Amino acid sequence: MRLLLPFLLAVPLLAQVQVFTPQGDPLGPSVNLGSAAARDSTDFRFRAVNTGAESVALQTIAVNGSGFSLASPFLPVTLGAGQAYEFSIRFSPTGEGSYSAGLTVNSFTSLLRATAVAGPSLFLTLGEQTTELTASSLQVNVAVGQSLTVAFSLGNPNPAPIVLNDISITGAGFSVLAPALPLTINPGDSVPIPVRITAGAEGETSGLLVIGPRRFSIIASVFRPQLAAPQIVLGNVLPRNGQQLKIRLLLDQPALGPGSGTLRATFTGATEDAAIVFPNGTREVQFDVAAGSREATFDGAAETVLQTGTTVGTLRLDAIAETGTTTWTYRFDRGAVVVDEAVARRNGSNLEIDITGFDNTREVGSLNFRFFDRAGAPLGGVITATAGGQFGEYFAQSSLGGVFKLRAVFPVTGDATIVGSVLIEIANRVGRTDLQRLSFP
Repeated sequence: MRLLLPFLLAVPLLAQVQVFTPQGDPLGPSVNLGSAAARDSTDFRFRAVNTGAESVALQTIAVNGSGFSLASPFLPVTLGAGQAYEFSIRFSPTGEGSYSAGLTVNSFTSLLRATAVAGPSLFLTLGEQTTELTASSLQVNVAVGQSLTVAFSLGNPNPAPIVLNDISITGAGFSVLAPALPLTINPGDSVPIPVRITAGAEGETSGLLVIGPRRFSIIASVFRPQLAAPQIVLGNVLPRNGQQLKIRLLLDQPALGPGSGTLRATFTGATEDAAIVFPNGTREVQFDVAAGSREATFDGAAETVLQTGTTVGTLRLDAIAETGTTTWTYRFDRGAVVVDEAVARRNGSNLEIDITGFDNTREVGSLNFRFFDRAGAPLGGVITATAGGQFGEYFAQSSLGGVFKLRAVFPVTGDATIVGSVLIEIANRVGRTDLQRLSFP
């Protein structure tokens, strides 16, 4: 008896390569790629996948047929089990009609079929110039927060009418104002299809414009525009000490996007003047400019104010933006004493006079008083008070610039009610200030 011993013959598992569309559909012996516009170039992407359990060397990718081309792949490539290699085939028909080509990937083969049809021309209008787009992509620059309308239009260069069933655009921030569909464009006609791009964050965003068989990629480069330095415009005809200086900021051109900056005040003088401040109590205030505007705002207001102080010196304003700084300077020269308020009153047998004002030289020297009776006749001569020393002591301790408030008290012997009014002169080194006659109630 013979005993037959079975044995197993090891058969190697062959690695296999299958070609898929990007959507994951496998290619069969023949595949219809659809239609494309004549004289356009359309790329079709594929994936060669190792569907076997062993590694495979991808040695060959080739396409053979009129109108089809393949970018030189970097081969050979070793694909592990389940790994994929992507490649593109470009369809560039020179005219209308049916086209086919054989695709070979290692031992895999498939017949690619496509149809070239008549397509419309796409035109871009910039200002008074209109240009036909021959490339399949267009790049535009858009500022953050800006809405840009691109003036596209369609034309028909063919001898027969074109019927379009699809005019659309995809991509965040992209929209197209398309006419009613289906759209018939007769030879030589033109139809506007403006595309609107609303920019969000910085970076690049893209939209795909579909016009029947044609595809155009619009790449929007979204940038944050830098704000130009605005011009400083003063509301006051001539700045003076002791006032609120009205300030506006204006750009030469409308801002491409929103921006902000700083308006800064600095003062240089013989002494510091704490009264020189903006409404926020400091010497800096922020301004904002909205997209498309030439005017800066301060907390929503079209202007701000600056207290000019009461001291001799140079005031400087700097409007500081990202691209630079504009500067305005003004010199407050020495001037006579300015009186804001003067009040005369009786206090028993005393006559009291309160004077509030400022001396930007901080050098008040003397005061002259001349009293009159109720009928207007002079009562005696001029009373002079030499107050330079007292003013000097006061200003040496004051941080309020040239501001002062004084009270002059005149004790009266006898009947004080006969005094009806007083004329006052106050002087510094620059000159003399005459006050209007004050009446005693």
